[in-house]
Amino acid sequence: MKTFIHSALIFIALLTSIDLYAQHRVNGRVLSTIDSTAIIGATVRIFQNIQNSTPLYSSSTDKLGGFIFNQLKPGDYKISVQALGFQSNVSTLQIHNKTTEIVKLVLQPENIGIDEVVISASPAVLLKGDTLEYDAKRYVARDFADADEIVSQIPGVMIDEDGNVTAHGEQVTRIIVDGKEFFSSDPKVALKNLPADIIAKIQLIDEKSEQARFSGFDDGKRNKVINIVTKPDKKLGYFGKSALSKGNSDKFSINSSTNSFNQDKKYAINILANNINETNFAEQGRGGNRRGNNNTDRGLSDTYAAALTFSNTYPKAKLELSSDYNFNSSTTASNSLSNIQYLSERQSNQFRTQNQFTDVNSTKHVFGGRVKWQIDSIQRLDFSPNLQYTTGERTSSTDFNTINTNELPINKSERSTNGDNSNLSFGGSLTYMLKLKKPGRTISLSATGNKNTNDAYGLNLAVTEYYKDALLNRIDTNNNTSLSNGHGSGVNARLSFTETISKFSRLQAQYNFRNNASYSKRETYEFLAETGQTGEIRDRLSNEFRNDFDYHSAGLSYIFAIKDSIRFQMGLQYQHGIRHNDRIVPIHLETVSNFNSFLPDLAARYKFKQTKEIEFNYNTSTNTPTINQLQDFINNQNELRITNGNPNLNQEYAHTLRLQYKDINKKTGKSLTTNINFDYIQNRIINSILQTDTSIYLFDDIRLGAGGQYIVPINADGAYSFRLNNSYGLPIEKLKINLNLNSRLYLNNELAKINNSPINNKTFGYGQSIGVNSKFSKRYVIGISYHIDGRQTSNIMTQTARYHVINHRLSNNTTIEPFKNIVISSNFMWINNGGIMDYPDVETFLWNASIGKKLFKKSNAEITLKGFDLLNSAKNISRRVTENNISDVTSNTLNRYFLLSFTYNLRKFGTTNIFK
Repeated sequence: MKTFIHSALIFIALLTSIDLYAQHRVNGRVLSTIDSTAIIGATVRIFQNIQNSTPLYSSSTDKLGGFIFNQLKPGDYKISVQALGFQSNVSTLQIHNKTTEIVKLVLQPENIGIDEVVISASPAVLLKGDTLEYDAKRYVARDFADADEIVSQIPGVMIDEDGNVTAHGEQVTRIIVDGKEFFSSDPKVALKNLPADIIAKIQLIDEKSEQARFSGFDDGKRNKVINIVTKPDKKLGYFGKSALSKGNSDKFSINSSTNSFNQDKKYAINILANNINETNFAEQGRGGNRRGNNNTDRGLSDTYAAALTFSNTYPKAKLELSSDYNFNSSTTASNSLSNIQYLSERQSNQFRTQNQFTDVNSTKHVFGGRVKWQIDSIQRLDFSPNLQYTTGERTSSTDFNTINTNELPINKSERSTNGDNSNLSFGGSLTYMLKLKKPGRTISLSATGNKNTNDAYGLNLAVTEYYKDALLNRIDTNNNTSLSNGHGSGVNARLSFTETISKFSRLQAQYNFRNNASYSKRETYEFLAETGQTGEIRDRLSNEFRNDFDYHSAGLSYIFAIKDSIRFQMGLQYQHGIRHNDRIVPIHLETVSNFNSFLPDLAARYKFKQTKEIEFNYNTSTNTPTINQLQDFINNQNELRITNGNPNLNQEYAHTLRLQYKDINKKTGKSLTTNINFDYIQNRIINSILQTDTSIYLFDDIRLGAGGQYIVPINADGAYSFRLNNSYGLPIEKLKINLNLNSRLYLNNELAKINNSPINNKTFGYGQSIGVNSKFSKRYVIGISYHIDGRQTSNIMTQTARYHVINHRLSNNTTIEPFKNIVISSNFMWINNGGIMDYPDVETFLWNASIGKKLFKKSNAEITLKGFDLLNSAKNISRRVTENNISDVTSNTLNRYFLLSFTYNLRKFGTTNIFK
């Protein structure tokens, strides 16, 4: 590894010494024409000549409005400047033989008067490259509303009950503010932390990778990002919201967020505490009702959380810094009742009823950060560290009873488990990018690394009764203690070189090295209940295992692109992998395996016009088995579900195809996006399940009881999935509403092996979402949505060939202010969970409502009486069809309660002194 790093650095140094010999520099400032003040954060680009449309270098102005471009040859150049609130400026520049050229660029403010707005309607959306920009003034939000109330009105944008955001059918991965990181480790926090009234623009960005933006080699990879642009007069000051609630049955809730903005310097702190199932900041104010009633793992939770973030730009050092910290501590108690009907021929006459109580305590600390350093106009450094520490305690008790169709007993069990665990992981990514003398010639060296450790302790007691001909045949007792500890690390380094071949084509060469190393030690002891001590170690149930994967890959990529027209890319990589398994306990065994793969990729995009395009992508990848899948450790804590690993697993090889069509109407804001995805996986890691209706010995001292399962991972070919997602957003200006439609189709072919018979478990699913949001008045905010999701599962091994389940959800959110300072809100939801076989449909009506009175001169406080689940009919239900069973699970949930809340909204702009 050291040899590789040394060689890479020498290689970079050689190329740098060859190409970095130019001596000319451009030193400039960007000023306003009104008062000659500096314009901070303006984007300045310099082009090789007047006709060239590809920038040679790009920079942002500092606090003095300054910028610098180095390593320029004498000749003619074009400079463009853009800044929010100012008209763009394009000028020419001649560089002579002087070492430094001094330039001053002035920008005119954008003057948009009331008369202009009335006479000439602005377009609903502006297109800026891969960015769609929406003006917040076109949308309506209540006074002191959160940012999500504005964002949810953007055509094609939908926010679900968990706070997850999709835009044009794609998951939003990051939410940034004024182009800078903001709560990067949990982007959903930003939408609940920012008030709607400070938003000037909302930008939906198909973000290229950092390397692609720097080198100009567009690899076609995109992340969906939302950038919230704040109003110029809201970039300096304090704002936030605090709410205190107390209710019946000892219910309570405390929420607080405080933000300080001073141009690019931003601070924020959030605090949350409640016992109403609001487990993170995205759920504030929702009363614990999320995903309707299909959240059986939810239970009842007490949560305490805090989040802090800081970001700033240091123009003189050309440095951007951001960091955040999240703390979350929760206690969750869940109680579930499961009815399970087995489908395979061997167990087709078996029915199981199971009760389970689980109490989980967990604590999590998460730290994230990012440093972006523009060393000069040709060098950039990007560093992102991360750290996470979690601890948990879990107590569980389970009892079940399995019978046949004649209601005669097959087995019965009572089991209790206690355990605790801790996990520490840390790592980061570092990227160094360098532009050489020739335009388009770049070098980048990137490395990511991570390290993790975990320790766990468990105590298991299970008493299982087995019946034969309805008579008790045997009683087994499993009473043991398990200790496990492990650690792992990963390193991924990549060296890339890009070169311009012609005006429209480029070439990229790259080399990758990747290493994954894991170690796991598990020890199982008999537990002596009479003394409370551990007995002898059970070798068969213990294991010590080490695994190492090394990958070397190298390849070339070629791209042909004409701006705003066509882009075509193809590439090929060769990958060589080496896997080293070292089992130390119970029997020492070392094995070495080699893997060789060719990884092709292909991409093409065609723009019919600026607002309409079609894109195709094909790529391949490999996926290594986890250490839990490789480690041949027999886990019999549940004697009717015994698991083991498989050290001979091969890596998966995945083919992914994606077709996307986009059509945006700039004038109306109407948007249509269609995504089609197909994945095919060779050597898919699946479960091989041995089911038995009689008692058998798996090993000399390991017995699988009647009605039990023995599960081992294996590889198999033929797994695939097909997904179609169609997103349509339509503003209807005559009615002052926005209409969002989302259509979904999917077909999955999941594989399994049951008693050596291969199983193809096909699931066909479909869904339609319809959402309507009003924007006619901030005093009357109305939203209506309907969702239907259906799935049909077929399995040739089951008695019934097909199972069809349909779920419906209809919801309405209404907030009105019928009288001055009186606010009434209502949230109503109807849910219908479709039945399977003999299980009937389950219908649920959920209604939350509140009435509040605004207080104080600025109406920035409110006292509110809130009622949740007023009909007292909330249920948690989950119904699933798998390769070998149908399960119907019902669990405890949060039912009717009331809260009296006091909310205060802080707004203090134009000063950094909160008390001024």
